Amino acid sequence: MLSKTYHLKFPSLDAAQIAAPFVTETLGNAIPECRLSGLTVLIGKEGDISVNVFFPAVSDLKNFEKKHGGFIETMKKTFLFRSTGFDGVCIFNFEGNTEDAA
Repeated sequence: MLSKTYHLKFPSLDAAQIAAPFVTETLGNAIPECRLSGLTVLIGKEGDISVNVFFPAVSDLKNFEKKHGGFIETMKKTFLFRSTGFDGVCIFNFEGNTEDAA
């Protein structure tokens, strides 16, 4: 499984909370169109948003980059933040079932 990771650093938690719906809506809309196999969006108390997007194949990653890869540049027109990120290969991923925890 392939992964694309974005780290967005906002000046404050309030700024990150305002930007978070844009991130989730934009990337959420890409789920069926780009065959995403997973999407995680986390917000930190220091004003960070961390995004992990998972793809089953290289072609799906390239399709995502072509259709939605510019979302960071779109956000920079409205929000003040710094961004870093990288492409990677997922070497371990675990998601437990909430029923198992009970």
